[in-house]
Amino acid sequence: MLASNQAVRLGLRAASRNPEFAFGFALIDQAGALLSLLPILLAGLLIAGVDLGSIFKVVGALGWPVLGAIVAAFAVSFTAGALFWAGALPLLAADIELDRRPPSGNFGLLAARGFARVLMTAMASHLLSTLVTVACALALFVALPAAVLRPSAGRFAGVALAVAGAAVFGVLVDLLARFWLLRAAAFGEGVRASFGKAASLLSARLGQGLIVAAAFLVLELIVSAAAGGLSGAFSGLRLLDPDAALLGLFPRVALGLAFAAVFAWLEVGRMGALAAIACDAEGLLGPNHGEQIPEQVVEAQLASEQVIEAMPPDD
Repeated sequence: MLASNQAVRLGLRAASRNPEFAFGFALIDQAGALLSLLPILLAGLLIAGVDLGSIFKVVGALGWPVLGAIVAAFAVSFTAGALFWAGALPLLAADIELDRRPPSGNFGLLAARGFARVLMTAMASHLLSTLVTVACALALFVALPAAVLRPSAGRFAGVALAVAGAAVFGVLVDLLARFWLLRAAAFGEGVRASFGKAASLLSARLGQGLIVAAAFLVLELIVSAAAGGLSGAFSGLRLLDPDAALLGLFPRVALGLAFAAVFAWLEVGRMGALAAIACDAEGLLGPNHGEQIPEQVVEAQLASEQVIEAMPPDD
């Protein structure tokens, strides 16, 4: 069985061998955030341009258009993310299986072939995660007022248990959603089949999945601390001075983009680590994994292996 630390190493190595995935995911993430903010900014500019007597009328008229624009921006960002993972996940799995960078020119083909399947799976997994989040929030919303109105040790212990259970259950659902998306994208399975295989894989490799999740959580905390420390150096400038504020704006924007790429690299590495677990569960990582593979053997594997059977061999 593949060790958890080796799965993390394989995932980060696959993300480093394919840096365009990290930059592409960071671009999609930043563009999605910008698109979601544009309707609010445009609405603010329209409201700022009217007199005080018409503000409430303008706010009431802009409510539904702004909401529709935010939903449209979310749909565009979500679709772009599904298209990205439809092409990136099979290549990450192939990189881990072959222990080398797959041939170029296959991303567009894999993304086009698996887009519909991955989009439906992403929608279903996102709906599942949303329902679980809402259920946990409702449970806490009911338990917390009862503990505050009638305080007792048992009620506060129940609230603490509910919070801990919600956190653990959230991690498990996140792992299930990631395995679900991975099975659909890299193994070419349908929505229902990939869900069953993902649930079976999660139950069989639960310890490995939790260790991988904890490892990348620690890495993200380290990067977040570094980003906060560097951003704080520029936030110390006198914000009341327009020239100083303008001078500190550009370094903060550059740091934000740089750390967005680092977080995207960690996200790609996390999916690569989970892909390594899935490949190992399917028996695709042999005992000699990591040895240099001859070029002609790579060409034969590209045409025959299960995880990359949709990928044509490089001419």
